[in-house]
Amino acid sequence: MLLLLASLTLPGWSYAAEVGELPATMAAPDPKPQTNETQPAEPAMTTPPAMPAEEAQCRERLETLGVVFEEHEPLEDDLGCSATHPITVSRLSKDVELTPPAVLTCAMAEASARFVQDHAGPLTRGALGSDLAAIEQVSAYVCRPRNGTKKLSEHAFANALDWGALVLEDGTRIEVQAHGSAAPRRSRLVKAIQKAACGPFKTVLGPGSDADHANHFHFDLARRRNGGTWCE
Repeated sequence: MLLLLASLTLPGWSYAAEVGELPATMAAPDPKPQTNETQPAEPAMTTPPAMPAEEAQCRERLETLGVVFEEHEPLEDDLGCSATHPITVSRLSKDVELTPPAVLTCAMAEASARFVQDHAGPLTRGALGSDLAAIEQVSAYVCRPRNGTKKLSEHAFANALDWGALVLEDGTRIEVQAHGSAAPRRSRLVKAIQKAACGPFKTVLGPGSDADHANHFHFDLARRRNGGTWCE
């Protein structure tokens, strides 16, 4: 027992010396290294071209005429085809559908709507006793040159519309072609519409013009010297 007490009272021994002193404070962890990483920037928003006053005024006239349309994104192609403020037209009046909907300039849409109101509609009613209900279009905007040339067509600027057939309220469908003596009323109507279009449009081609236009009307607003027209 005396030996045990003596061993416990040896000078210089302590529990702390046996296990080592604990530090008074803990060292702070090393800060995370700074990086140059940044959050990816949000994609820049593209602003559509500002609409000129004449374009806005044209759209107001379309609404007065009963034309049904939607804005279409600007058109541009490496070949040079373009339209800055095109629209997609689904009706040329509250009574006359355009099928399928056509991508046109506002000016071409207005000229088409006025032509239907002032000429094509009354001529159809007078010839066949039924109102015009729809126009089946076969070409509006398409980026291509004129047939047989390298010069761009007016279709390449959404400045042309080709009619393939007329549909009446009574369901009658009249194809744009030379009907001849077998269908005299249809023949007279096609010829009358083609003749009346010269003036409202700057270019008028259709049955009898050439082989390319034997089965449709081509109407456009091409700018010609002194405001002239080309009608065949």
